[in-house]
Amino acid sequence: MDFHVFNASYVSRLVDGDSATEAHFSGYFRTFIALKLRARRLSHSLAEDIQQETMLRVLKTLRQGSGISYPERFGAFVNSVCNNVILEFLNRESRHPAVPENSPEPADETVDLDASLITEERKRMVGEVLDGLRAKDKEILRLVFLEEKGREEVCEKLGVRSEYLRVLLHRAKEKFAEAYLRKRGTASGAHAGTMFAG
Repeated sequence: MDFHVFNASYVSRLVDGDSATEAHFSGYFRTFIALKLRARRLSHSLAEDIQQETMLRVLKTLRQGSGISYPERFGAFVNSVCNNVILEFLNRESRHPAVPENSPEPADETVDLDASLITEERKRMVGEVLDGLRAKDKEILRLVFLEEKGREEVCEKLGVRSEYLRVLLHRAKEKFAEAYLRKRGTASGAHAGTMFAG
């Protein structure tokens, strides 16, 4: 793969949510991490989870954390985050071995409980919060959760690749949760994260 030279401008655009830079970040490091994981012979789903978690943690550190001191070492920073994620995931796997593919899924007992909490007031508030989001964030949440469109169809409608859709979706869910908590108040907004879970 071709190695990209990073600088403060690139990191700044990533922090600001520039879509072209986010798309480059997603594609470039997805390939980098895939090459890194190939030698470990991990399952496809575990490798996907590690890739996604690494990229989300990097974005979260840049946007909500302390950022990075040396933008020109951005690639090394992502590599370091990836190493930590790999260790965490492998430790978790060793403590909780994977369930065989053919075994039935456990019943999700939280669904009915959650549904019973959705009052008309909450529905109204969710609508108001959605209306206050950026058009792109509102559109992706509407397509995925309210209209329950398939990921491929959403990618086609938005004109993005599936790995970048995950980044966009994660960011939209975070923006929704922040806005919902601000509107409802931290104490009574504990369920904001569950509104668009998954």
